This record gives sequence, structure tokens and C-alpha cells, in this order.
Amino acid sequence: MTVTVVAVLTAKVGRAGELIDAFEKVSPLVHAEEGCETYAAHRERDGDAVVMFERWATAAALDAHATGEPLARLNELIADVLVRPYDVWFLDAVPLGDEQKGRVPGGRR
Repeated sequence: MTVTVVAVLTAKVGRAGELIDAFEKVSPLVHAEEGCETYAAHRERDGDAVVMFERWATAAALDAHATGEPLARLNELIADVLVRPYDVWFLDAVPLGDEQKGRVPGGRR
């Protein structure tokens, strides 16, 4: 079963670029991890937050990511950049309305 995760990271004022730089370094490693279907960054337009949208093929794949080297490296790179520890949400899809517009592409029901 696919696992969807959203993580919100808030950088200290003016340091969101450092967050993006860290993700640029580790993303290829995460993308190569077994079970990674999506690992995509979105930056707050006029602020210092970065939102990561992740999709993992299984809970076991997500667990391996959580204890793996790429995430450990990311945490090292951003240790001094964040205002506070990042928030992580594990999500279940709630399909609404139109079949295509009411869900994130690639998600399973």
C-alpha cells in the first residue's frame, strides 16, 4: 500500500535557499532508495518554508528511508538552518469529486 507523507520545514529568516541546496544534494540519493515513488520539494512563495511531498511504495520502504543514510545526511546539512524541528504528516487520500482533479496523480485508492 502506498504511503503519502508531507514534511514542512521552516528555515531561519533568509535561509530557505540553504534548505533547497541540502535537498538538491540528497534528493538523488533518496530517489534511488527502494520504494521511493515521489520525493518533491515545494518552496513557500514569499517565505522561508519548504514542503516535501513524498510517496513510498510501502510502509517498509518509508521505514528504511527514515533510518537511512540520505535522511541522516539531510539532517546534518540542515541542523543549523531550521527554526524548529520539522513537522511530518502521514496522509490517507480522501478522493473527492472529479476522478482526476480530486486526487494527487499516481496515488492508489
